[in-house]
Amino acid sequence: MAAPKITALVLLLLLQATGVFPAFTNLPDVPQGVFNVSTRIEIRSTKHAAWRALTDFPKYPAWNPFVRASIMISSENATLRDQYPREGRRLFLRTQIPALPLPVNENTPDVESNTQYSYENVTAVQRKRGRLAWAFIPTTEADQQLDLQSERWSAVSDIGRGKMLYESREVFHGTTAELIKVLTGEALQASFDAQGQALKALLEGCDKY
Repeated sequence: MAAPKITALVLLLLLQATGVFPAFTNLPDVPQGVFNVSTRIEIRSTKHAAWRALTDFPKYPAWNPFVRASIMISSENATLRDQYPREGRRLFLRTQIPALPLPVNENTPDVESNTQYSYENVTAVQRKRGRLAWAFIPTTEADQQLDLQSERWSAVSDIGRGKMLYESREVFHGTTAELIKVLTGEALQASFDAQGQALKALLEGCDKY
């Protein structure tokens, strides 16, 4: 009896399952930082729906336990009428580290002691590739003395069988990054995972996107 023919796709899947090939990723290659946090999760939805949810910043408070406010602002800190992310624009974030317990909505109060604020710069909006990124901006003299740089990428990909893959990763550089790793590294990682779980619940639980 002839041996069954192994197609290229079957071979690729076998190699990935055995760890010979790394798992598929839509995140870009970036320089290794002092440390990074990341998450990836499969969701019964589409790349288009996930992209809509991730770029709909005004609706973050309704579902996101980590990023409680994500606001596009002008150089004078005024809220922009157009809240769609665009490269080069400034972004104000109010986050919870660790993330709030799920589920959340727009009326869920923050835990004051866990609230953090940051100004970011949108560095990539790649709709066709399903990739979005922003980087930390030192806005004050104290920020500049921190010697801290970070950039967060998010990526969404259709992977077949009615599913899509959500990935997010933030890489930290600078002398302060090691301190952040020690003080909040575990809580930050948990917050990334919580956002992934919340996005899954949002997209699988309704059809508004």
